[in-house]
Amino acid sequence: MRKAIGILIIIWGLSKFFSSAFVALDDAARESFRFIETAAVVSQIQLKNEL
Repeated sequence: MRKAIGILIIIWGLSKFFSSAFVALDDAARESFRFIETAAVVSQIQLKNEL
């Protein structure tokens, strides 16, 4: 019985850890795409100014 409770506590802790990790990964991916979009817009503006 103690082992089962211990395993449940470990599983609960891991699920909390991974749910936080997925949120952080989502935030990082979103910010990366914003950076890429900004770089593309700046490059496009610079190309138009050179012509």
